[in-house]
Amino acid sequence: MELWYGLLSLLPFDWAQPGQMYFMKHALLAVLVISPLFGLLSTMVVTNRMSFFSDALGHSAFTGIAIGTLLSSAWRLFAGVDPMWVAVLFAVGFALLFSVVRRRTNLASDTVIGVFSSTAVALGIFIATLDGGSFTKFNALLIGDILSVEPVKIGLMALILLVVILLWVC
Repeated sequence: MELWYGLLSLLPFDWAQPGQMYFMKHALLAVLVISPLFGLLSTMVVTNRMSFFSDALGHSAFTGIAIGTLLSSAWRLFAGVDPMWVAVLFAVGFALLFSVVRRRTNLASDTVIGVFSSTAVALGIFIATLDGGSFTKFNALLIGDILSVEPVKIGLMALILLVVILLWVC
């Protein structure tokens, strides 16, 4: 990160000067890492005619966050579980299950995605409101805040970008 901070200190902005506003420096680096990742992934989505798939994955991530929050609050065994990791695991499982169903049926991708998306959002709302509360408590996890991104998360995004590039090339 020190190299990044050094490069940014060459910029003529107040926030880029050494020793201040690290949140802005982290946000800029996150944008620079995530932009090519989204470019590659969106190309794959459009090429495979699965433009509705990202919406369905978002719904499955919501369900994963609801499950992760429920697990971490309801059972002591899962007290340290981060809902974001449960969301990622649920979304990956969702994508794999979608692929299996899509290959074994003659249904169009959009049809299967629609069924999966509706199921995921319904299950997510059901789980999130089990205690009688509102599901708006998950907004910070679902929408996020680019200004609060941490260097560890930027490293994780860079690793994901590297994996996607390797899969794209191979």
